[in-house]
Amino acid sequence: MAKIYVGGHFIRRYIEDPFDVTDRGWIDADDYRPIGSDAYFDLPAWLMFMCASGRDEPWRNWTGKTKQGRVQASIMHARDDWISAYAWNDDGYDFSGIGSSSYVKGYQPVKPLGSGFWANVLRAPFPVTSDNNMIAYAACSIGETDWVPYAPLINGRCSDEMLRLMNSFPHKPAFIIYEGHLYVWINLKHWNRVEPEVSHRVPQPYIELELFRAYRAYYELLVRELPCPYRGPVSWPDQCDPRFPLSTDPRGAHYGMWIYSGGLTYGEHAYGNTHPQYSNGNH
Repeated sequence: MAKIYVGGHFIRRYIEDPFDVTDRGWIDADDYRPIGSDAYFDLPAWLMFMCASGRDEPWRNWTGKTKQGRVQASIMHARDDWISAYAWNDDGYDFSGIGSSSYVKGYQPVKPLGSGFWANVLRAPFPVTSDNNMIAYAACSIGETDWVPYAPLINGRCSDEMLRLMNSFPHKPAFIIYEGHLYVWINLKHWNRVEPEVSHRVPQPYIELELFRAYRAYYELLVRELPCPYRGPVSWPDQCDPRFPLSTDPRGAHYGMWIYSGGLTYGEHAYGNTHPQYSNGNH
C-alpha cells in the first residue's frame, strides 16, 4: 500500500492510500523506461485548448497565426507504454515555449466552465491511423456536470455511432486524433468537486477504468471508419474489459470504488450484446 506525503511546510505527514496509482501499476513518467519507441505524450497547445473549449477555431496569436507550443502535462504516468497525462490550463497558464510577450489566453469554453481546465488524457503506444497528417476530434461533453441522457455534438465531427458510444459512458469522454494517435480525454475540473476522491492522486480508479474502456470502444470503431486505419499489432490491457476486475482478481483491491458510476454503467453496453475477444491484432 502506497504512503502518500500530505504534509505542509512545517509538518511531515504521510497517509496510506490503497488506491494509489502506483498500486495500480503506474510509474511516474520521469522514472519510466519505455518498452518501445512510441511511449510519449505530445499534443500542440492550440489543439488541446480548442477541443477543451468546445470550439472549432484554433488558438491564434495577434497576427492570426496558430499559436505554437506544446500542452502542459503537470502529472504524467506510464504503464506498459500507455500514457496517462493530466493536461491543464490553470487560469491561463503560459505554456513553455510560447513566450510571455505573445501570451494569449487559449482556453475559452463555450459553456460556463470557468477559466481553467484539468483534463485526464489517455494515449496508447500504437496508432489508430497510418495517416500522420490527419487531425480529427469530437466532443459531446467538455466538462459540464449537468448530466443529460444523450448529449449532442459540441465540436468536431464524428459518426452517429461514435456519438452514441461517447454518450454510453458516464463522463462522455471526448477524443482527438493527432499524428496518427488517438487521445481520449475527460475534463475533470468540475467533476472533482461532485464525485468521490478515493485516491489522493490522479487518475481516480473509476476514471482510469472509464478511459480505458472508452479508448478500446472508440478505437475499434475508428479503425472501421477511418480511410487509412492502422493494421499493425495492438495489445489491450485488462482494464479495457468492462468486466475488469473480476471478483477473484487481486488487482480489484486497488480500484476501490470501481463500481461507482453515478448511477450509470462504465461501458458494459458499448459493444452491444457481446464483449470483444482479446487478440494481438486488429481484425
